[in-house]
Amino acid sequence: MKLIKKIMVATDFSQHSRDAFRMAILLAKAFHSEMVLIHVVPEIKGLGIGRDAIRREGTRKLTELKAELKRKGIPVAETVLRFGIPVERIIEHSEELDVNLIVVGSGKRRKKYPLGTTAERVIIHSDIPVLTVKPGWGAFIKEIICPVDFSSASRRSLLNAIHLSKTLGAHLTVLTVYESVLSSLFGPSWKPEESKERNLVKQHRYHYDGFIRGFEFEKFTWKKVFRKGRPHEEILRAIREGQSDLLVMGSEGRTGLARMLVGSTTERVVREMPCSVLTLKQEHLIQFPLEKEVANIDNHFKKGIEHLDKQEMEDAITHFEYCIRRDVLFIPAWEKMAVAYRHMGYKKEADRCEEMAEYIRKQLWEKEEPFKKT
Repeated sequence: MKLIKKIMVATDFSQHSRDAFRMAILLAKAFHSEMVLIHVVPEIKGLGIGRDAIRREGTRKLTELKAELKRKGIPVAETVLRFGIPVERIIEHSEELDVNLIVVGSGKRRKKYPLGTTAERVIIHSDIPVLTVKPGWGAFIKEIICPVDFSSASRRSLLNAIHLSKTLGAHLTVLTVYESVLSSLFGPSWKPEESKERNLVKQHRYHYDGFIRGFEFEKFTWKKVFRKGRPHEEILRAIREGQSDLLVMGSEGRTGLARMLVGSTTERVVREMPCSVLTLKQEHLIQFPLEKEVANIDNHFKKGIEHLDKQEMEDAITHFEYCIRRDVLFIPAWEKMAVAYRHMGYKKEADRCEEMAEYIRKQLWEKEEPFKKT
């Protein structure tokens, strides 16, 4: 089973698009993916060139790219040439053709930011993962960095970053940034008592360690990094210091505000384009084989039971949460997590887990029609 079945490259035949094309080739070779090429011609009144002439030239250039891909042994699923607003056509056809990844160049640099308008709008409006390629990208990915804040979005981004690192043979840095809640409320110059600050840092480290335990780091090199400061500043600093080739960041979905990508932190980081950036919103980049996923769920559930038997409740919850992240309908994990929370004295959390298990059971089983004899 292909982990990335289909990659779409949006091209305007510029050097930025050429960089994106080279990146897509690297991934297609690594993951044995098919390629889709799309070129969108903006509607410009008074251009003085007929549509037919533009279509012929665009088709010629797409044919050249298709021939290049075939020479490299990469199958081309489709080439698409359309007129209209680029972001609308790119997203429309990515959904129609069921692609797993959209690859775009950074586009024409704006006054303040390296990220172009079309690239930013594709990131904002696409539910499909988007890889924006930095100008002058060096034709390899050796260093990947993935910032996490323990949210479901960062779980998704880390899971995909791990599989990218394994497949590409890249080193992975998992970064979290601690920012004092108190100082963010009262201003950066305000400092809490030293003992309170130490406790907050300790708590953040504890959650970070628990978050990391929910993933499998095997068959590749990686490190975890803990920094204190303003998130976007520390992420950018870590990218520069580690000379990262690819940043993988998650998103909780559309915010309703066009200017927002995944929140102020990601907006600031992505617009700087410190390296190529992969943003994941609602979908995974990697399409995980079902058999392997089921085996992983079963393995983590067994580990959770072992920790539960040993009265190691925090560790047990970590494994049960892993199972639920992979399959929210996995009733046994909800039930066992309720046991662990109740043992720790967290009645509300325990009740919530039990209610969820009961709700799923009713939805899945009790609404089915009874068997009728004929």
